[in-house]
Amino acid sequence: MNLPTLRSRRVTLRPIVMTDAPAIVDGLRHWDVQQWLSAPPFPYAMSDAHYFIQQVVPAGINWAIDAGDGLIGVVSVKPDLGYWLHEGFHGQGLMSEATATALDWYFAQTADDLTSAHFLHNVASRAILTKRGFVDSVRDTVVQTSTQELVTLQRMTLTRSAWMARHA
Repeated sequence: MNLPTLRSRRVTLRPIVMTDAPAIVDGLRHWDVQQWLSAPPFPYAMSDAHYFIQQVVPAGINWAIDAGDGLIGVVSVKPDLGYWLHEGFHGQGLMSEATATALDWYFAQTADDLTSAHFLHNVASRAILTKRGFVDSVRDTVVQTSTQELVTLQRMTLTRSAWMARHA
């Protein structure tokens, strides 16, 4: 899929390219970011970034979050809404802005519901999802790659009609 570049007030969502690999490694080397993610290994290496860019990115809908000086995080809407942000950019509302931009694009393309999930104690991620209109569906457990431990996820769903109603 040829992804469009999307712009909001402070961030640009653009296709992820191989030259983003060092920034991805830098962002995912921090445990404050990794502790809330289920799939990436820890510590995160350049080979992991290359695998992500070559194998994972083409299989979904994934954007680099760019605030003007290169990749500071990633947001995805397929297979579900997923995201991470470099710890140096936490608490500034950038992820809230990036997810809103991605969701606007997603619901302009399809009427399909979108799912997401957060670790139970990740209050920041839950706040982003509830702000966007996601509602709880089921709890699930997955093995977190970095720790090889079972973690509980709260799965959430957002319908196109709920998204559109919030923006009417």
